Amino acid sequence: MSQFSAGELSQWVSKLWKNGIPDVPITGISQDTRTLKPGDLYIALVGENFDGHEFLKQAFEKGAAGALIQEHFQWVKNPVLCVSDPLKGLQSMAQSYRKTWIGTGVGITGSVGKTTVKEMCADVLSMRGMTHRTAGNYNNHIGLPLSMLAMPQDARYGVFEIGMNHAGEIAYLSSLLQPQIAIITDIGMAHRENFKSLEEIAREKVRLLEQVPRRGRVFLDRDSEWYSLMRGHTSATVVTFSFEGVGDYVGRKIGAEIMSVNGFNYRMPLPGEHIMKNALRAIALGLEMGLEPAEIQVGLQKFKLPPMRWQELNMGGIHFINDAYNANPLSMRANLRTFADLSEKGGKWAVLGGMRELGDSTEEEHAELGRFTDGLDLDGVITVGELGQQIVCKETIPFFQTRDAKEASQILKEHLKPGDHVLLKASRGERMEQVIEYFKEK
Repeated sequence: MSQFSAGELSQWVSKLWKNGIPDVPITGISQDTRTLKPGDLYIALVGENFDGHEFLKQAFEKGAAGALIQEHFQWVKNPVLCVSDPLKGLQSMAQSYRKTWIGTGVGITGSVGKTTVKEMCADVLSMRGMTHRTAGNYNNHIGLPLSMLAMPQDARYGVFEIGMNHAGEIAYLSSLLQPQIAIITDIGMAHRENFKSLEEIAREKVRLLEQVPRRGRVFLDRDSEWYSLMRGHTSATVVTFSFEGVGDYVGRKIGAEIMSVNGFNYRMPLPGEHIMKNALRAIALGLEMGLEPAEIQVGLQKFKLPPMRWQELNMGGIHFINDAYNANPLSMRANLRTFADLSEKGGKWAVLGGMRELGDSTEEEHAELGRFTDGLDLDGVITVGELGQQIVCKETIPFFQTRDAKEASQILKEHLKPGDHVLLKASRGERMEQVIEYFKEK
């Protein structure tokens, strides 16, 4: 648990307390009264569709030690720090708190696999000491500073995910984190609507590397087409890894869930080459930090995916794999390939929704996904929604285009039999998990 003095919080935002100084220890930072705990400092953030100041009374009723608010809300009777912009104040606190850490900060960014790699790296490093990690996918301009402020001062490692939607975000967030270690996951067409090209996305991601000091380490994929670009943006020690290629750490597929890295066989917590490639980053990090292969193996087995990421459940003998948390072209292909390659008996049906935030490449990427799906060993494909209509498969297998999740679930009821498997995959906004809810209905 983090703990802050009223004096240092005041110093970090360059403002004096009003209405007195908190008379209880400040043990956390919260921007959400639903999860606020007694002793937290409440941050009254203001957005396009919300104003945190509306919940100030509720925050103090729940035991907030104080609040960070906008200057024009000085009528509050409780202890407050008044600033021009609470978001900037939150970020300033995180940046200042960062300087008090004794542990090693690890920054992770990329287009796909950030959360998976973050969780795997944290699980591996936890074998050697207290390890803090980003909660869920708290990786943006609000989530990252909250995650940083939640890190105990005496933690040995802190593993943080850094996301983006627009140019300039990685550079700013990385400057807050100041990581000693950086890892970049696969780069692909995510948030394409805000970038002109894949190269622009790659150039934004490498801004993380620029914040790593010369004495730090960056972990780079030797197989990536952006390897030269990435290497040119760092003065730190470069550690390379490769899947079936050449690098400091080389992963080779031995079986469906076994990968050999530099002569030691590791069992993966889940199937799929994309899982192996993500795990390779965590293994390389562990080995560089002095862990033994056997320790790393134990760490990997701790790994658990967050909800709606390859989440398996059985209903009436039908095996559903819910991977509907989010999607982009890279993750769609990886999950479809893994699903099609499963060795289990029974039919395999893919229920696919649209991929959002692809900008002017939306139609092309959905059409290409349809062509990719044609080459897989599947027993049926169902697309859902308006964007899903752009995914078109050959008629050599049952193929259905549906308006919504209810219609898709009805088709599944008509065609599936016990022992069959269903993959659900789409962007978060498509709410593909509703297929399961409708399927439960008689």
